[in-house]
Amino acid sequence: MTPPRAGFFLCINNYMTDNITNFNYLSPTGFKVVVGRENYKHLQYFAQSVQHPGLEVQGIEVPYKRTNVSFTGNFIQNSTLTMDILIDENMESYKEMYDWMLRMVNEEHELVSPRGAIVPSSYADITVSILTSANNANRSIKYRNAFPTSLGDIQFAATSTGEYIVFPVSFKFDYFEFS
Repeated sequence: MTPPRAGFFLCINNYMTDNITNFNYLSPTGFKVVVGRENYKHLQYFAQSVQHPGLEVQGIEVPYKRTNVSFTGNFIQNSTLTMDILIDENMESYKEMYDWMLRMVNEEHELVSPRGAIVPSSYADITVSILTSANNANRSIKYRNAFPTSLGDIQFAATSTGEYIVFPVSFKFDYFEFS
């Protein structure tokens, strides 16, 4: 078998470069988080990392003779949205999450809120803006009707090497929009 000619690869490379318009790689630090802007200002400012959830479509197995035949599923299952949040000295970022979770649990039991109090909803939209190499918003992912499901551990250590404390938080949501 003879190897392909060098001109063949050149042709493929020219074809690829004609179709690709942006050769910049996505930076892992190029993101901005907005969580219900009016109620969770510390969460969005101190977000250190965001793990975009995976998607899964379950196949449907149908028995046929001596085997099963797989068909595509009819719904998408989202994993959880996970963030690591840096804790400020006053622990405001942690307190916002803690209060949100307490309010969620107590919401059913406290039907009447204090007069004049504006109580945030248990649900909030979370927007992650993806930034270009020039730090301009290029794309965004909006997680609709998100609510926290897990507030992670905080570890204090006297032998720390100077790293700041973060805590993980997980969210469930209805769906996300990619724009």
